[in-house]
Amino acid sequence: MNTDNDNDNDETTMIKLRSMADEDGNTQVFDISMAAAKISDLIKDAAGVEDREDDDDDDDETPLEIEVSRVKGPCLEKVVDFMKHHHEEKMKEIPTPLGGSSFNEVMDQEWYQHFVSDENLGGNNDMLFDLLTAANFMGIKELLDLSCLKVTFQLTGKSADEIREILRLPELTPEEEQQARMEHKWIFEDS
Repeated sequence: MNTDNDNDNDETTMIKLRSMADEDGNTQVFDISMAAAKISDLIKDAAGVEDREDDDDDDDETPLEIEVSRVKGPCLEKVVDFMKHHHEEKMKEIPTPLGGSSFNEVMDQEWYQHFVSDENLGGNNDMLFDLLTAANFMGIKELLDLSCLKVTFQLTGKSADEIREILRLPELTPEEEQQARMEHKWIFEDS
């Protein structure tokens, strides 16, 4: 049972999220309230949120630390920023069908527009794809939806070669292309 007291505890209960180790074996640790972190299925499961709510023993002052083993430090920092902001200002649900012809028409909340902007993500798609992967791994539907929406509009109206470049897909050898055309005829019906 979720009571106002449980919600108050979640607001003040801090947890630590530890990133995966980089090439040098270093990790990064980020603090976040349980209330903000509960947007993530991974965090809820790892923290045993349902078990915690039934536990009246608040004597343990050591913050819970959760290792997010598949997310690099710089990306986890962005994910934590997203979770904190989402806790303060919920992201509107992305409509289907999209109801707009550009990213900013569909996502009209300025903070979320900026969050996945090229300027904020370093000017290339590496961080965007890392965020998409992290959102999927951590079970953060809103971040996954936002990242997918951004990629959708990046790919809209692009040629196959441009899409291949954006997604960093390798070029097929003539033999691989021939095999793909045979196995997936419906894809190539118009070409």
